Amino acid sequence: MRLRDAFELILVYAIVASLIFPAMVPIITPATFLGKSYDLQLGVKQTPLINRNDEVQATTLDYRAPMGAPSPITNYSISALLIDSSHVVTGISTITYVNHAEDILTELYFHLYPNAFRPNGWIDVTDVIHDSNSLNYIIMGSNLTIMKVDLVGGAGPGALSPGANVTLSIVWEITVPNQFDRFGWTNRTEPYNFVAYNMGNWHPVVAVYDERGWDTNTYSYMGESFYSDVAIYDVSITVPDDFIIAATGQLLTITSGISTRTWNFTTGPVNDFTWCASPHYESESVVTNGVNVTSYHAPQHAEGGLRVLEVAEECLEIFGRLFGLYPWNNLAIVEVDFWSGGMEYPQLVMIGRSLYDNPSGLSYLASVTAHEIGHEWIPFILGTDSFTEPWLDEGFASYCEYVWVEHVYGLTARADYRLGDLERYWEYVSVEGDKIVNQSMAYWQTTDWFSYGRIVYAKSALVYDLLRHQIGNETFYQAWQYIYSQAKHQNIRTRTLQQFFENIVGESLDWFFDSWVYGSGVVTLSLGAASTQPSGTGWTTTFQIHQLQSSLVTLYIPISIETVSGDFIELWSNQPLEASTLTVEVETADMPLRLFLDPSRLLLCQYETDTILLTISPTFPILFLIVSGVGIVVVASIILIIFWRRRSQAV
Repeated sequence: MRLRDAFELILVYAIVASLIFPAMVPIITPATFLGKSYDLQLGVKQTPLINRNDEVQATTLDYRAPMGAPSPITNYSISALLIDSSHVVTGISTITYVNHAEDILTELYFHLYPNAFRPNGWIDVTDVIHDSNSLNYIIMGSNLTIMKVDLVGGAGPGALSPGANVTLSIVWEITVPNQFDRFGWTNRTEPYNFVAYNMGNWHPVVAVYDERGWDTNTYSYMGESFYSDVAIYDVSITVPDDFIIAATGQLLTITSGISTRTWNFTTGPVNDFTWCASPHYESESVVTNGVNVTSYHAPQHAEGGLRVLEVAEECLEIFGRLFGLYPWNNLAIVEVDFWSGGMEYPQLVMIGRSLYDNPSGLSYLASVTAHEIGHEWIPFILGTDSFTEPWLDEGFASYCEYVWVEHVYGLTARADYRLGDLERYWEYVSVEGDKIVNQSMAYWQTTDWFSYGRIVYAKSALVYDLLRHQIGNETFYQAWQYIYSQAKHQNIRTRTLQQFFENIVGESLDWFFDSWVYGSGVVTLSLGAASTQPSGTGWTTTFQIHQLQSSLVTLYIPISIETVSGDFIELWSNQPLEASTLTVEVETADMPLRLFLDPSRLLLCQYETDTILLTISPTFPILFLIVSGVGIVVVASIILIIFWRRRSQAV
């Protein structure tokens, strides 16, 4: 080839390339992003089709009145004496029980939870009295934690009609076990002296009579098994004069005796009464939103004692604003010698001693405190059956940890905190498989603490969180405040909760509850065919999302799109994925480069393909421009070649 011919060919290629290359740039450009590290945190850029991620400031509704409890209400009047030398509590409970059922009752049932700790601790009932007459009763159940009192036999008062009431007095003596538990006494000398009594679930409490009849579920050694109606308590406790008492309710008086003091407490509607006593408590108090919060702790744990007060202030404000106001005037946070992290009771939470050793920041002490205070809303403000449906309260309290972290430390911290539960859940599933969250303690007692913790705590919290993202923040918290207004101081069940949510959402939520509360199994999602093309002043991206498991679920899907400008657009599908495939079309102003499926792992799913590099779909305008451009280049090149040759010949 002559030099002149080569030059002519190069010139033609250069002209053609100069016209065609700009149209090719969008196709080539994405490859230059393959090595980039992506930081896809919520809130980087919010352009949602359905707003499900933004932090919400729910309207605070003051539902302190009406209380929501039935009227008239059952009353307990309890007089108790602590004999420290023998670790015995003696007393008498006078109970006026109101029959709120539509049935005629011929017996009453009571829970005697201390008997679960035999032979180390127990409760002896020595008499049940009505109008000075002893009634017939039997103590029953596999661990002797159920007492049935006959109302119609012997000197019984007779059958109890709907709306009627009966007053009984139960004489009892409790031997308190020496154990690190919610019910027990301890006398620690190392690393410092600390004597304390933890009196959780200590007195005879009337069982619940509901649509199934009397609740006679016995004490569960795993988790909780408590279920009771709200009542009014008036409790007098006599202790050695150097003891301090933290308790449910409002302290009315302290009366001094011979080497003793009698502490008198009264309550509003609560579904239990609990107390702790020690000669070694120090305390600090703070008033927040009209609630007097007191921290009781060992003298050596002053820093931790102040830290739980800070967390309590935060939780009362946050949970009160989002779920409904804390309805009582007092809250006690008590350091205890405990085998676990913490334990919840109405207006009183127990926190394990070891947690106070590391109080700063987002510590286990802080998160457990937030969890236990979350329990004040469920199962106490909203009562639940923690034996039959433990997921309701443990999942909610665990979810409250997310809420507290989110509002105190921010969305990124919340995402990291929630990721811990997600990782623990998937670790469990990889070994044991998935399990239904809504199962009773009768089932969980046949498993182990590992299963109970990963499903009832971790997965259940993730299910609450998933519901929030599926129906949206505003609707989610509006529903909680609606539930609070309708059911405060009443017992609810999972189906009740669902119905309340449906009233606010305006549609059936069977699609959610059937899959995530009553069902189990791993959901696997995958991105399918995806492409993008120019459209008007922006870009239209079309892609498919597949669910690969055999039992299909319904889910709204979060996605993220990276654009050429470096932004990440976070959005949700307008329509749910219901069938095996959902086709989604998204409009963006900037050219999209890459598509991500649920990058923040907001769903409770696994993923086969969760990232796709986008390609441009050829369209008629683009093809027309390319062909036209090539034609123009060819014609121009021919003209230039002819001109060049004629000029050369002329020379």
